[in-house]
Amino acid sequence: MSPALRRIRVIRWTTTGVFAITTAACLTVLVVLALRVDSTSRLRSLTDGLANQASILGEVITYTDGSLDLSRLQQTQDLRIAPVVGVVTSDAIAYAAPDQSALPADAELRRVLRQVTDNPGVTSFTAPQASGAELHWAAAPVIGVSPQGVGVQGAVLVGGPVPGAAEHARLALALALTAVALVALAAALGHVISGFAMRPAVRGLADQERFLVEASHELRTPLAVLAVQLDEARAGGEDALGRARRQVDRLAAITSALLLRARASAGTTRVTREPLRLDQLVESVLGEAVPEALADGRVVLDAPPVVVDANPELVSHAVRNLVDNALRHGAPPVTVALRPGEIEVSDTGPGIPVAQRRRMQRPGVGRGEGTGTGLAIVAWVARVHGGRLVLDSAPGGGLRAVLRW
Repeated sequence: MSPALRRIRVIRWTTTGVFAITTAACLTVLVVLALRVDSTSRLRSLTDGLANQASILGEVITYTDGSLDLSRLQQTQDLRIAPVVGVVTSDAIAYAAPDQSALPADAELRRVLRQVTDNPGVTSFTAPQASGAELHWAAAPVIGVSPQGVGVQGAVLVGGPVPGAAEHARLALALALTAVALVALAAALGHVISGFAMRPAVRGLADQERFLVEASHELRTPLAVLAVQLDEARAGGEDALGRARRQVDRLAAITSALLLRARASAGTTRVTREPLRLDQLVESVLGEAVPEALADGRVVLDAPPVVVDANPELVSHAVRNLVDNALRHGAPPVTVALRPGEIEVSDTGPGIPVAQRRRMQRPGVGRGEGTGTGLAIVAWVARVHGGRLVLDSAPGGGLRAVLRW
């Protein structure tokens, strides 16, 4: 499988994962909200029911001759739905069902009694039993007449747990299982849809790779035949044919480099590197590309021995472009200097304004009659070697282009 197809497969699985995670997050929010609404509804129903019962029981209990009359409370036992009922006064616990251990602690009872005494009315609260179980409670005042006058003589408490705990647990389990099933279904559906959506891209990559193979074959074959014919004609000693032969060689090298760049950019091939003598490579490239400029001093080479790890075909193409750009748009002499890890090409022409130097490294941005591909190709060569192309002003004026590893 080619690198491009592997990237498409990774993108497809990533899309599926994002789709599944997004669906899971949305469903999780919905499940949490549903469970919270269910819990809130059950709690509100319990609180209202307890408050209503406490209010009713507070009215059926009377205070006569200094004591509470609980006879009517006993008669209402069959009507009560709260599991725990208690009646307390400032002195004692007057009534407890099923027993006193089911009521809140004494300190909590005293606090509730003070609260209903200060603010007569039904109050709701939560407190644990002696067993540790937490119940919800409602307390209502018991109003009676005492020697001091009409006032609160005690409090009746009713309490119980939130009903339907088992049903709530079953609801939570059902919602969780449904959410998991929906996430799996959404992930599968997203994977299928992304596969359909990426089919044109896969076909496009296959067509592009096929085109590059065919273009490579179709371009190299006539160039090779033309080179052989020029070699045969040059045997007669014609200078023009020798120059034509060099141009054919240059065209073949450019074609090869461009095809390699296209295949590498499409992910259908990898750019290989190898240790090479940069000075020998640059000298060979200039000798083939601009022999006349080397001979008449328009191009000056400063090439001490330098070894780099690079792709010779791409570096050769980058050097050709830099020198051709300097000769075409700059002014001689063009100096090509080698240093460890970099190639510097400088000229004495007008240079490039600082504000435009970054733009000049983009495809399609050129100067004058240029095509806008030369510096863009050099910048790409630098990137695939883990480096960069730096454009600045030469010491004597003009442009200095540095290809750094």
